[in-house]
Amino acid sequence: MTEATQYQIGLLQHALGINENRREPYRNYFLASGGHSDNADLESLVAAGLMSSRTAPSFCAEDDVVYHVTEAGRELAIAALPAPKKRTRYEEYLAADYGHSFAEWLGIDVPKIEYGSWYPNDGKFRMASRRAAGEWCNTQKEAKASYKQALSACKSHREAV
Repeated sequence: MTEATQYQIGLLQHALGINENRREPYRNYFLASGGHSDNADLESLVAAGLMSSRTAPSFCAEDDVVYHVTEAGRELAIAALPAPKKRTRYEEYLAADYGHSFAEWLGIDVPKIEYGSWYPNDGKFRMASRRAAGEWCNTQKEAKASYKQALSACKSHREAV
């Protein structure tokens, strides 16, 4: 393996567009002007065989140089990436393309707020889930308290059985 500093490995990774979250290269260039602060490091990478260089296209400035990562440089840059972190449950949910809320994906029974539109519950609220249902109340706050009471009663009933 060729000697390269950590900073130079970072330049290789930048040229390839990779990091610990994106491990597949999607580009392979580094455009630097004549007075660029990284020129010395880039030229040492060229000398080590980890990069190649050529003049920039005509639409760039005359003293610009385009650097490309060689296969050896690519292997070194990818090998130097840290191990991928374990996905969080939320990242797994985002990647799952499930189509439901995060709570539903976790299996949480989220209560729904129902609005009464018929007699005798016209204009009243109730919270209900698969586990319990509260009473019809005049405000959402009262409906929530009623649901919590019904849920507690359901839980104590299950424990008694």
